[in-house]
Amino acid sequence: MASLHANLSSLTPALMIDDDNIIENNDANDNKQRLNKKSPLKLAQHSPGMHKILLMDPDPEKLTTIIRPRLEQLAQIHGVTVTQAVPTMLELLPGGCSKADGVARVCRALGIDPGKELLAVGDAENDVGMLELAAIGVAVGNACEMARGAADFVMKEESAEGGAGLALEMFALEMMK
Repeated sequence: MASLHANLSSLTPALMIDDDNIIENNDANDNKQRLNKKSPLKLAQHSPGMHKILLMDPDPEKLTTIIRPRLEQLAQIHGVTVTQAVPTMLELLPGGCSKADGVARVCRALGIDPGKELLAVGDAENDVGMLELAAIGVAVGNACEMARGAADFVMKEESAEGGAGLALEMFALEMMK
């Protein structure tokens, strides 16, 4: 991390919001480079609002049986989404925000038909929509039941055993033919 920070400390994350200007930014070697034709909005200047709330507890059962039902009730009232990526963490997201929504937007921007040209690999509840959206949805061997149910194919290999990489080899190469 220290090496990464030393090389990239001059970079500032930014949101691109319009097509008016060409912006320049210094790369790691202090060379000016054109990024694109959009003017940046620094993340610190982004309008206030909830982007994601994480609720963490070392007791997965407590999250599932006590906290999640209460959050689901609040989520319905306020138009937000509750999902889970790991057993010890719940995610509260604004309505319309999910991996599936993000992937669908990127596909639209790139002219990709996700139902014909997208491979998605996942292991958790927050991957379900993305797995359903894809032409081929693959769950790795250690995926939760919801992800397994949404997938077209379940790898026997887990994430730590290279399940995602093997899925790319098996399916992405086939899709490129």
